[in-house]
Amino acid sequence: MKNYSIVNTKYPIYILLFLFTFSSCITNRDLEYIRSSKEIKNAKANKQDYRLQMGDLISIQINTTTEQQHDFFNKENLANSQLMMQNPYLYGYIIKEDGNLDLPSFGKVRAEGFTLQELENVIRKIAESYFESPIVKLNIINFKISILGEVNNPGTFKIIDPEVNILYALSLSGDMTQFGNRRKVKVIRNENELNRVFYVDLTKKGVLNNADFMLQPHDIIYVS
Repeated sequence: MKNYSIVNTKYPIYILLFLFTFSSCITNRDLEYIRSSKEIKNAKANKQDYRLQMGDLISIQINTTTEQQHDFFNKENLANSQLMMQNPYLYGYIIKEDGNLDLPSFGKVRAEGFTLQELENVIRKIAESYFESPIVKLNIINFKISILGEVNNPGTFKIIDPEVNILYALSLSGDMTQFGNRRKVKVIRNENELNRVFYVDLTKKGVLNNADFMLQPHDIIYVS
């Protein structure tokens, strides 16, 4: 059985970047642009929407005015985020080989190839037949990334909040070693059953505007 680290990304990004500054060889001048809240906002806005794949495990929460005793769907309401990450298959629905979710009372719902937002819209329309004014929220609860190479604590990490970027991922691994190359961080990403390899220069001004700065589920980061 593999050992995973479970982390929550809901920490102020400026604290992480402050620590990253002192633990790396990049100068304050190199990282000054990263402290711009406007650029951080733009980084999230420019990120590529992840399209769901077979094997993704989805938690589904439906908020509604329907009385709780008639709400057959929200089993995740009984669990906090840590419990869900430790026992994800008790609280989530997996995208099966046919690309569908098998949901209670809703039946089979096509999920593969959709973004989370698109799937939320599909499920909300179905839920309107069962609940009053439903609000649907989806999350990927088997979101994990692997960090390898010249880092102090390589491994695979489970992520609770999907808004995670390369700098935060490196902080999870204890930052790069003194030999790590910050100018050419390799990211391996599976897209349509093919691996796409690209490089991110963390010392380059404007890196936050690079859509690849934000990570996606199952990304592999390699520091040479």
